Amino acid sequence: MSGTMNRLPGPDGPGAEPGAEPDWLMARGLERPPDFPGSSPAAVLLRKRRIAAALKPLLPQVPGADAVRPLIGPVGGTTAWVAEQPGPAVADSWNLTVFVDPGLSMEFWRPVTDEFVHLLRRLGLCRQEVAHTFDRRSMSEWNRPPTTGGRRTQADGATSGPVLVLTDGLAGSWYTGVAAELLHALGERYPVVVVHLLPEELWPSTGIAARPRAVYGHVRGVQRPRAAEDAEGDMFPVPVLPLREAPLWRWAKFLARGPGSWSHLPTVLVSAQAARLSWPPFPGVRHSAVTAEELVVDFGRTASHGAGTLAAALAAVPLNLPVMRHVQSRVVPGSAPDLLSELFIAGLLLPVVRPDEVCHHDRVTFDFPPGTRQLLLGAAKRAGTAEVLADAASFVEHELQVPGVERWGGLHMEGERESDDPVNARAEPFLRVQLDVLKALSGPYSGRARALERALEEWSRQRHEGSGQGPPASDFAGP
Repeated sequence: MSGTMNRLPGPDGPGAEPGAEPDWLMARGLERPPDFPGSSPAAVLLRKRRIAAALKPLLPQVPGADAVRPLIGPVGGTTAWVAEQPGPAVADSWNLTVFVDPGLSMEFWRPVTDEFVHLLRRLGLCRQEVAHTFDRRSMSEWNRPPTTGGRRTQADGATSGPVLVLTDGLAGSWYTGVAAELLHALGERYPVVVVHLLPEELWPSTGIAARPRAVYGHVRGVQRPRAAEDAEGDMFPVPVLPLREAPLWRWAKFLARGPGSWSHLPTVLVSAQAARLSWPPFPGVRHSAVTAEELVVDFGRTASHGAGTLAAALAAVPLNLPVMRHVQSRVVPGSAPDLLSELFIAGLLLPVVRPDEVCHHDRVTFDFPPGTRQLLLGAAKRAGTAEVLADAASFVEHELQVPGVERWGGLHMEGERESDDPVNARAEPFLRVQLDVLKALSGPYSGRARALERALEEWSRQRHEGSGQGPPASDFAGP
């Protein structure tokens, strides 16, 4: 953390001099109550999982920090934890570098990854404003000559690590071995660790097949466990940790001990040659012959309760990232983005725009496979479906400022009125979702459904005939 970041005047604390340790700032970062006003859901999630407390071993041991210690406390131990050898604690600050996987499904986690970087900055463990992208280009731009000790160097600000890679393991690079090559390149020069954002029970459905191994020192090169038969040639283990307190605490303690320490941690073996690694097939790729019924049945058999609840609610709304996060906060409050990841792994969430448009808030960017939405709606309670749609419509209109959905919020009160929603390029994808919902609600909503279906058919016919009333294809929110 730079001197300018440390100098925060005002009633919350004194401004630190340039180069001084931000004692009060780090203490306040750990002492803040779990639900202070104005906190984001991502910040609440990280506090709920005690991520700041888990990183305590990497913080400087400063006078007057005793008030923080009760908040940290020991975490649940294991046999391996008890057996780890003691070592000298590192007394000065670290400068962690954060890389984020650029995979499409990582957009579900963007608020969490951004807040994670902000948390490290508040603790004085990181000086970068935003995370780097975990790809060759970003790594080559970031790469700097290493310094000794893996700690902050006051002379030139350079660092030799450690490096944290945040990922959900669902990008294609984890299945082809490209990610392993990047990890190998980092691990040759810096202590590197992968922070897996999904819970451990979902790891088998990702491209990261971690298993416990003994790791030594700074977890690189010749310090790999010599007795491991699968660690040959230039391979070495890279720790893979869930975003939870206990595993991160163990890793931070291991890292703080410095060279010569060891620990048992979940790891993956990485090599400079991706072809030498055997990666599992991508579980989310399903054969084109799989029907909507099979998708829904398979999802219902394996999904968590929260993911099932979220899928039924999302079937009632047009899908983009802000809407999905809003609906999740209403129907499964306090849950993590891994519920969206479950739907993505199951093949229920498909992007319908180019990757660079996925973050657009004024259009439909995701959808269910054909026929899947109707099945999910058919299994849901009609009153709940109407309520979710009305709430999401209000959010789309007032928060996202999307035109053409002004009357959605009164659907549950205007069921018998025929639809007069205008059909245009921007509203069409939203209206097609409304049509599916109206058909599922049936009863008093049937008249509106028939009128809307006629309007959409007329719009499609005019567009197909090139009458000039349809917009160019580039204006549509389709693939």
